[in-house]
Amino acid sequence: MLVQTHFPRQLSRARYDQYLASGWFRGAVMLYKMDLLCVDNNLYSVVNIRLNLEKFEHSKSQRKLLRKVESKFRICVGVANTTPEKEALYKSHKHRFKGFIHETLEEYLNAGFENSVFDTREICIFDGERLIAVSYFDLGDRAMASLLGIYDEEYSRWSLGKVTMLKEIEFGINHLKKWYYPGYTLDLDSSFDYKLQIGKMEYYSSAKRWTSIDKFDPSTTLGYEVRSCTQKLTQTLEKMEIPYKSWLYPYFSMGYVGPWNAYFMRSPAPVELGSDINGMMIAAYCSEEKAYSLFRISPSQDGPQFLNLEASMEFTESQMYLNDLYQIGDKIIEHGTLEVLIESIRAWIKHPNYLPPS
Repeated sequence: MLVQTHFPRQLSRARYDQYLASGWFRGAVMLYKMDLLCVDNNLYSVVNIRLNLEKFEHSKSQRKLLRKVESKFRICVGVANTTPEKEALYKSHKHRFKGFIHETLEEYLNAGFENSVFDTREICIFDGERLIAVSYFDLGDRAMASLLGIYDEEYSRWSLGKVTMLKEIEFGINHLKKWYYPGYTLDLDSSFDYKLQIGKMEYYSSAKRWTSIDKFDPSTTLGYEVRSCTQKLTQTLEKMEIPYKSWLYPYFSMGYVGPWNAYFMRSPAPVELGSDINGMMIAAYCSEEKAYSLFRISPSQDGPQFLNLEASMEFTESQMYLNDLYQIGDKIIEHGTLEVLIESIRAWIKHPNYLPPS
């Protein structure tokens, strides 16, 4: 499955450690796993990373940065909470986020629930009485998970995002934690790579084992597979002179959530072939079945009630994303070969009501 979700009613610290060690993340009140991500006009594999705190040593530049910030600002550690100042900082920082965004910090942390099964702490940095940075992290038994870091952009030169991560690590070492999970990076170079500068990371491989990031091979990822097989499809369409348009579909995860999971399109990199009176025709590679499918889609009238997260600006400003929530219509081919797919496409474009992609 490309996406898995779990809403725990109870969660021990030891059990949380197990989830983190198995590649799960925490988002609001749920735990989830996601193998692929549409962001920065590309499709990526999510690469879980972690740091062994028992082997961690500060670099010379990290020690220098900490000394400089600690001599200038006040740093506090405490139990996580939200305040108007933190909400304002979150709001001002939202334009830097990628993907889907919670409207408020309170929603990000608690999703409207009074009680949480997670033990969440915070690092706050103040310039006098002015809050200039805050980060949040969860505690497990032997592990801890970094959730979110935000800062006042007027203080960008102080690298406060890096400082809060280093202070989280310091907290973990002082409380005898072994594993620090800073989230994920991607299988190609990206803006997430700053996390790899913190220390010597391990990554969670496709074999479900943690190993040194130095051994990471992008060609073994699901992202590479989907990108390569989709490219094989589009190259064949070009050779056959069949019109098409490649898309990225960030809402593919909705096809894996809830009782309606068979209702919405699951393809993160659909290829539009045109339309007819019954909807838009899509060809897509299915990584779970290692095969291609051909089907019609149409915008879901129920979309707004499911999309309770705000989409980042890149989704609406870029011409590469399908920005509606699409439902599956007729399935022409389900999990067939590329050759069978092309034959069906060639037959379909001869129909009198066929319209090529615009």
